[in-house]
Amino acid sequence: MKMNRKNIAIALIAAVASLSAVAGNAAENGNNYPEIASQGQALTRAAVLADLAQARANGLIPHGDADYPAYVASGPGKTRADVKSELAQARAQGLLAENDVDYPIVASQGQSVSRADVKQDLARARAAGQLNEFQGS
Repeated sequence: MKMNRKNIAIALIAAVASLSAVAGNAAENGNNYPEIASQGQALTRAAVLADLAQARANGLIPHGDADYPAYVASGPGKTRADVKSELAQARAQGLLAENDVDYPIVASQGQSVSRADVKQDLARARAAGQLNEFQGS
């Protein structure tokens, strides 16, 4: 019976010591919520309601699942004319897909090579022994 009490006492001391170590570690890592919350003046109900109204006016509070997450503009918006100009430029550069077959778009990397040029390069490579049986026909 004495042995059980001694083991329980040791276990309790170890548990208390480990809990205090965990709490100290949490405070060192910035997880000190009660300390942060108690700093400064407590906000009044009116101040909280004013902050809420301001956040709603700025569009920071979602009104439902469809609005979540709330979109916050990160800079000045573009005009319709700016967007149309960018679209026309992308079309001119061939950066827009016409259908699913054209997707993904790969921007042209300079001048294209004709079929005849490719065939000549292939014939030269074959003649020079630069192709093995697994590198094309």
